[in-house]
Amino acid sequence: MRRDPPSPPPGGDGQPTVPPTPLAPLIHGRARLLVMSHLMRSGATAFTELRALLGLTDGTLSVHLATLEQGGAVEIIKEFVGKKPRTVVRVTPRGRELFAGYVEDLKQIVPGLSPGDA
Repeated sequence: MRRDPPSPPPGGDGQPTVPPTPLAPLIHGRARLLVMSHLMRSGATAFTELRALLGLTDGTLSVHLATLEQGGAVEIIKEFVGKKPRTVVRVTPRGRELFAGYVEDLKQIVPGLSPGDA
């Protein structure tokens, strides 16, 4: 017996619901979302502090920061404090735009995230 695949559930107008636009993959990965969320909330942060706060390994954090840097979302600044090297990460203006867009997309997908939504 042949069965057709099930249809998506209808929306409020009787039409199948259209899946939402996927969230920006540059930010949507768990580690990158944690990094961006922290930087947006706290501002520029030293690599060592970011690693400890987020519970990531050096390698994992480095890979995700490189991805964010390549996408223009963060800037990585290498400097010396006395004779010690220090790496600081900060969000770029483009990163702020990307994060704001990500949050807006999320509000479209998850009801109740916007003020005034019930």
